[in-house]
Amino acid sequence: ALPPHWEKSLEAAIEAAIYAPNHKRSEPWRFYLLGPESIEKVCRLNAEIVTKKKGGEAGAKKLKRWMEMPGWLVVTCAKSDDAATTITMEDPMGLAREDYAACCCAVQNLCLSLHSQGMGTKWTTGGVNFDHRFGDAVGFDSSEEYTVGTIWFGTPVKSPNAPGKKMGLDAVLRRVD
Repeated sequence: ALPPHWEKSLEAAIEAAIYAPNHKRSEPWRFYLLGPESIEKVCRLNAEIVTKKKGGEAGAKKLKRWMEMPGWLVVTCAKSDDAATTITMEDPMGLAREDYAACCCAVQNLCLSLHSQGMGTKWTTGGVNFDHRFGDAVGFDSSEEYTVGTIWFGTPVKSPNAPGKKMGLDAVLRRVD
């Protein structure tokens, strides 16, 4: 379910998102708040993909589960001029890489802001997000933007425990003189 005044919370979260680090100041993030019709299009597209891979029962189960998600926000990244024809992360100084990193930071800010307002989120990057029909279902031009992910949001049914970490601080922190 969506809590009362969820739209104000979402707007505040998007404001937090657009303060993400953005080295080249290109502000590449775009946010698409899906309504019932777009949600259904995405859910049916996903169910079709799942059905082809795992069969009709799995597709129907996924459709039912996805249709229960209360809030849907798709985050895209505007393609920069140097990434107009192909998205590449090969150039460590390239704008495409910088823009994708900025969008990921924006998503993290958005999720943290919603969490601080008592809302739960899940950032999903399942295959449907990258299907060639996804942009049409959501309402963006995939020749000008690409998907960073879909954020599901709403009132959490339960507060999950933090996921266990495989590595501790000693394994990831290198102290260099």
